[in-house]
Amino acid sequence: MALITSLYSARLRTRIIAISQGTFTACHLSGPVVGGMFAAMHWWRGSFWAMAPFMLAFAALAYAKIPEQLGDESARHRPPSPPLLRLAGLAAGVCCVAAAGPVQALPLRLLLIAGGIAVVGLIFRLDRRAANNLFPARALSLNAPIGLGLWILALHGMTQTSVNLFLPLLLQVVHGVSPVFVNFLSIIISCGWTIGTFAASGWSGARERLALASGPVLAFAGLACLTLVAVQPVLVLLAASTLLMGIGIYNVHLVARTMASAAIGEQRSLASALTSVRSLGTAFGAAIAGVVASTAGLGAATEPQAVGHAVTMVYLFCWVPFGLAAVCMFRFIRLALPRLAAAPFAD
Repeated sequence: MALITSLYSARLRTRIIAISQGTFTACHLSGPVVGGMFAAMHWWRGSFWAMAPFMLAFAALAYAKIPEQLGDESARHRPPSPPLLRLAGLAAGVCCVAAAGPVQALPLRLLLIAGGIAVVGLIFRLDRRAANNLFPARALSLNAPIGLGLWILALHGMTQTSVNLFLPLLLQVVHGVSPVFVNFLSIIISCGWTIGTFAASGWSGARERLALASGPVLAFAGLACLTLVAVQPVLVLLAASTLLMGIGIYNVHLVARTMASAAIGEQRSLASALTSVRSLGTAFGAAIAGVVASTAGLGAATEPQAVGHAVTMVYLFCWVPFGLAAVCMFRFIRLALPRLAAAPFAD
């Protein structure tokens, strides 16, 4: 993201981000196909060797084409020492959350999740006072576009992980469908994200504001429909709900506007924060969803009724982070697009 912001003009950034995410989606969908081909040949190591030429070619192109210094950053004669203590603290917080997964006792599981949240919050607080920051200033602030953008990404990561985590269980146990159909729904979510990203990447002015405002609303509507039809024998509606939830028309503009709000020298830290904060949301979402499912009676249940009830409760819980993401998005629009907020229909 730092490279995109530094090497491309504002007019091209959303399109480049869309191409980048579309490429990732294509690789995400074709990867299992390539792996399956080598598995059919009983040579699974070949799938790793097949990636070597692409990795070497990418490394050579990156070395040849990427400038040594970004245009908006000053040259450094000596790189700062890595913040090992804060990195270890973040790893410890994520490990606390991950350790809550297999724990059966609900109080201990809640304690581990709370401990992980406390550790990660402490690391963010220490990072604000450090000389070499891991995260940009005001990374968690609700009064700055950077903080709001990171919160939106974390909340969406929390929700989408929880939905995808329990979707195969719902489909196979409650609806009795094959794993092929489960993969089909995963492809639908990815395709919805890619189609929405490419369709809205060239929008500007009032249409950009529309994409930012409607994206979380459409995702919430898709999640609400998915929750209502989760245990109903209507797979077409379930597939349509996942497609609606996966439409990502807001993402390129959210990332571009968040990167544009970074101060000089913060673009690299913000670029890494966009990924790491979303990953933190993913970890916390999976752990909390496990707690909700266990509390709803999932446990070792294999009966369709018990599994359907537990998954529905998880999806109801997901309404909270998706709703908070929508609220954060409307505040993000007010702060990051002040002129459009004053004249919403002016292009």
